[in-house]
Amino acid sequence: MIKPLKAFGALLALLALLAGIPAGLLVFYGNPIPSTLPSGSDITTLLTSRDTLGALLFVLVWIGWIAWATFALSVVIELVARARHIQAPQIRGLGAQQGAAALLIAAIAGGVGAPAAMAAPAPTEHAPAVQTETLAMPTETTANEDHTTPDATDEEAANEDLVVTVQPGDSAWDLAEKHLGDGLQWQKIITANDGRVQSDGSTIHIGNDLWLETGWELVIPGAGAAETAAAEQQEQTLTVQEGDTLSSIALEHLGDADRWPEIVDASADITQPNGTPLQNPDQIDVGWTLQIPGTTSQSAPEGPQDAEQPSPEPSDHEASDDAVTAARDAAETAAAAAGSSPGQTTEEAPAAEESPAPTAPADTPAPESTPSTEAEDSATVPWAGVGSILAASILSAVLARRLYTQRKRRADQKIPAAAAVDLDQIRLTRIEDPTALGFVDRALRTLSALQLRDGQTLPDVRLARLTDSHLELYAADGHDLPAPFEETEDPATWLLPRTAPLAEDETIADIVAPYPALVTIGTDHDGHQILVDLEHLAALGIHASARTSMPVMRALTVSLATSQWADDLAITTVGVCPELEDALGSGRISYRDTVTDLLDSLEAKLLRDQETLTELGHDSAQHARQAQDATDLWAPEIIIIGAGLSLTEKSRLQRIVDAQPQIAVAVISSDQHTDLSEWRMHIESLEAARLEPLGLELTPQHLTDDDYERVLRALNNASSVETITPVDQSTDDVAEPAPVDAQEPQLRAVPSVRPAASILTAEQRTAEPVLPTDHPYIRVLGPVEVLGATGPLEERRIAQLTEATCYIHLNPGRSSHDFIADLWPNRRPAGSARHQLISRLRKWLGTTTEGDPYIPRAAGDAGGYMLERITSDWSTVETIAADPTGTSTEDLAEALKLVRGHPFESSGRRYSWTVTLQFTMMNAVLDIAHELARRALEASDTDTALWATQQGLLVESLHEQLWRDRLQAASRDPELHQKVTHELEAAIAALDDDYDLLPQTEALMYTPTTHRIAI
Repeated sequence: MIKPLKAFGALLALLALLAGIPAGLLVFYGNPIPSTLPSGSDITTLLTSRDTLGALLFVLVWIGWIAWATFALSVVIELVARARHIQAPQIRGLGAQQGAAALLIAAIAGGVGAPAAMAAPAPTEHAPAVQTETLAMPTETTANEDHTTPDATDEEAANEDLVVTVQPGDSAWDLAEKHLGDGLQWQKIITANDGRVQSDGSTIHIGNDLWLETGWELVIPGAGAAETAAAEQQEQTLTVQEGDTLSSIALEHLGDADRWPEIVDASADITQPNGTPLQNPDQIDVGWTLQIPGTTSQSAPEGPQDAEQPSPEPSDHEASDDAVTAARDAAETAAAAAGSSPGQTTEEAPAAEESPAPTAPADTPAPESTPSTEAEDSATVPWAGVGSILAASILSAVLARRLYTQRKRRADQKIPAAAAVDLDQIRLTRIEDPTALGFVDRALRTLSALQLRDGQTLPDVRLARLTDSHLELYAADGHDLPAPFEETEDPATWLLPRTAPLAEDETIADIVAPYPALVTIGTDHDGHQILVDLEHLAALGIHASARTSMPVMRALTVSLATSQWADDLAITTVGVCPELEDALGSGRISYRDTVTDLLDSLEAKLLRDQETLTELGHDSAQHARQAQDATDLWAPEIIIIGAGLSLTEKSRLQRIVDAQPQIAVAVISSDQHTDLSEWRMHIESLEAARLEPLGLELTPQHLTDDDYERVLRALNNASSVETITPVDQSTDDVAEPAPVDAQEPQLRAVPSVRPAASILTAEQRTAEPVLPTDHPYIRVLGPVEVLGATGPLEERRIAQLTEATCYIHLNPGRSSHDFIADLWPNRRPAGSARHQLISRLRKWLGTTTEGDPYIPRAAGDAGGYMLERITSDWSTVETIAADPTGTSTEDLAEALKLVRGHPFESSGRRYSWTVTLQFTMMNAVLDIAHELARRALEASDTDTALWATQQGLLVESLHEQLWRDRLQAASRDPELHQKVTHELEAAIAALDDDYDLLPQTEALMYTPTTHRIAI
């Protein structure tokens, strides 16, 4: 921390330079500026006079005034830059003055004691701590040293050098004075940390001026490994997360909830973000910094025997479950934990089971919050710049494509494993807010319906903010809105609670999306989504370097291209996302090579639409759409330009943007020299931006190169299929359907004389499946349930315990990091939540007849779990689906009888981690159903074919292969065929009126024949 005398001395020096120099010059020389302009004779006298001393003095005085003025200017520049948290511009010729100003100002403010390093925006993939927070994955520290070290040289140096965390007021001079014994060696510290990525995503670069930021981690060269270990063991800091209490933190880091007063004492001198130190132990806020005192229990083992000791997980038994419960209760009440004896060990206490590796520093996150090797195979954490709305939009687009592919998939095709299981999409489910898309869409259409009902116009919304509790609308002008919208003190600002009653589907079915160009641009300092209506803005400028602007432009493009609350959009990009048009395949987005290619069409649209708007009496296309006048003309056209603009192109675009009446066109441009409107985003880094003219500070939403590749890969995988070996034609005279792109259905002869022979009796089809009763049994092919759990159960915890059981069964041995991230998406639970859940779950499932728990102790240091002897309906179906053609007819039927509906049906907000697994399950059931139906069709067993297809359609109601099987089975009975046809028409109407069937399917629906059938 800056010493008071040093700060005071720097202040005196600065005042002396700013005030002393001009005062001294005035006293000893006077005002160098004459009161009147010199005459020609005065100038001649000055140039010819022999008084060289006076002339030299005159010149020196002016040099002094110029030096003082440039120094004062440098001080002003540094102060303004510091106040705005931006890099001070470097003015040519003022390097010395700016350096001195930066030195003194930083010393006074508690920053760098000399020109040091400026935080440059680092690539998002090198900022795991920031990304982890974005993923809402639980963390216990703000940095992970395994990923912040820039290269192998730094990793080796870490074993010899001291790594320290910058505290409030620290400077490079102070750190050099403390650890190297001489403040003049501060440059060694800066040099050693050049290029080092920090926990806030910044990177230190030599040659720029900045103060050090609290929380940065710096290498102190030559301090020695022994000092490093001692310093890290003595104390560590952490940032308070949502749900933390002092007792829970003490339980996690000190192994005893009763030790929370030690944290209070160690943190008493830290000034928290609200400007006050920790005073009331019952009140700690998210974002506060706490000091964790050292503990000998976390010291490194002295010998190999200690290093090889098994994890204390074996204390995973009933008695220790009670100890965990007691400790957690104590943490929640911030009081002393009671009921555990000194010799009693907790079942899964973090100090034991989750203790760091012996060589890890004390502030290394516990394995519970460290990504598994499988999940974290690189320093990049996916989707760091993606908000919950964009995550949900991307997932919706990917799943829609995958569902379409699944419905069209032929029997001789399968979805590749890589497309069915994608870890990147699983991560995306941890970010998304699954209710946000539907809520925003329904809220805006409800508003439009209410205003139409009352004969009122819609407000010109320019900005929206989505929080956990409300949707906030910020209009350009004051407006009166009906309930359930709530007014505020500002007549242009309205709130809609996320629990408010909204219009029913039939009410808004014909309501045109009122704000189709609404798009997320980032999050505010509270992490809430900020959206702007591009149609109202007309133009949005992106002010940033090309390296920084492109990730932001990509995010805007993908957001608009996958928007779920836009009925229709026409997006044209230039220099941005050329691959997205083919990958998305929606017809919503197109790519042009140059701006000139599209200006002609835009100007034609301008003339045509303005003429129509004038005739209708509307001042904008947006108002015409809201009035439902010629709504088919007002689909917004968004132009996204990632290239420079010529003067002619700018002029033509400006006329389109400024045109009145305003047509449905909005432009996003990254040309910093071309502002088409007052709306622009100044992007300082991928973590900091400002929206003008509002001055709104936010974190811009962005897609890095890797994230964009993930989007493209997911979209392409979702539509991919591969051909499998066809069934043996010697046993199957019912051929597979023609390729998807065939223009005419393939016709095959179907036996008309063969006598019917049932391959399954009615009793075999209708009998209840035989389920195991000697152990608990899990059912996921339909509503989820766990049968045979015999232990105590709190009824309010049944849903959570059931989900945890399914998770462990379907993801055996999955790391604690994934366990927490999947079961508590979008939030960080208390540190003991997982242990408490496992404790309750173990009691509920009970034990085997031999007395062994169904959940043994956690597997490995990461705390993964497995279930012993517990099976599920999916276990059976998965085994049979591996080779349906080689499975007996009876076993195929038994597998289908296990199907009760869509996988994880009616699971509500839970089971988001099954998003890709559900498609795997559905494909398995569909393949089994088709195989059994194929055998039934060969034997002319209509009843079995209809039953098999009906069971398969329980998991996907529009799978066309099964409908073709079903239509073929009914082809000999006109009445039955008509009934099946009507069933298919009803299924289409229930899900998508615009759904187009394959030609093969339509041929079976409307041209049935006994002898020749299209299949």
